[in-house]
Amino acid sequence: MRNLRTAVPHYAVLALLLGLTLFPFYMLLVSSFKYTDQMIHDFWGVTLPLHIDNYASAFRQIGPFIAYTVFISVCIAAGVIFISALAGYSFMRFRYPGKNVLFLLILSLMMVPGFLILIPQFLLIQKLGMLNTYQGQIFPPMAFGASMATYLMRTFFEGIPRSLLEAAETEGAGELQIFGRIVMPLSLPVLSAVAIINFLAGWNNYIWPLVSTTGEKVKPVILALGTVTGSMDQGVSVKLAGYVISSLPLLALFIVATKPFISGITSGAVKG
Repeated sequence: MRNLRTAVPHYAVLALLLGLTLFPFYMLLVSSFKYTDQMIHDFWGVTLPLHIDNYASAFRQIGPFIAYTVFISVCIAAGVIFISALAGYSFMRFRYPGKNVLFLLILSLMMVPGFLILIPQFLLIQKLGMLNTYQGQIFPPMAFGASMATYLMRTFFEGIPRSLLEAAETEGAGELQIFGRIVMPLSLPVLSAVAIINFLAGWNNYIWPLVSTTGEKVKPVILALGTVTGSMDQGVSVKLAGYVISSLPLLALFIVATKPFISGITSGAVKG
């Protein structure tokens, strides 16, 4: 009985916090199916009819930009995995002068705020002729995300038994074979974690695309949402529907990849 009295206030607070967290999403979803007059007369509740045409109108405006964003985010995640996996394997496998100093320098990049390098990064991309290009959208976020990914990769790789690598080396396997056939397959949890982190970073990146793109060709969906408009009857509901549509790929990614993401993060934290 005493435990129940102690638990009830705790669960009540948790329920309140859960409600406060979910309420904005409820309002977003409900309002995206309304017209302007429905929002005026019944702002909080669900009203009929549900106007699916808000979603159709929003998708026509942001559909191509979702495809651009998926491509950019996938390229960022793949590039970070490629760079950080090779770097992490090098730090784990080989001994060379200045290795620890170089690793600390890479870690120090994690402490640099993104806005601090925004102007130098823009000037560099401008001189390289990468403004309004996919390369300009991919390479800077890729470089920024590689530092943390290298740390996670090295930490995880160091948890792989050395005897396994030595046995493969004794059998005549080269470094690329050890890396590709042993280390990488055993590292799927941390690879998943790195991929998810950098995919989300690429999808939600707002400041960098804002300053490095001006045309429609490579604009990500996060910028395209600001230009979504509807008819007088639809009002802002079309834009709200665009927000819901643009969140669906992230929701699908969250449902599919939650387990490997948590496994990769915890494995990288305790191994080594």
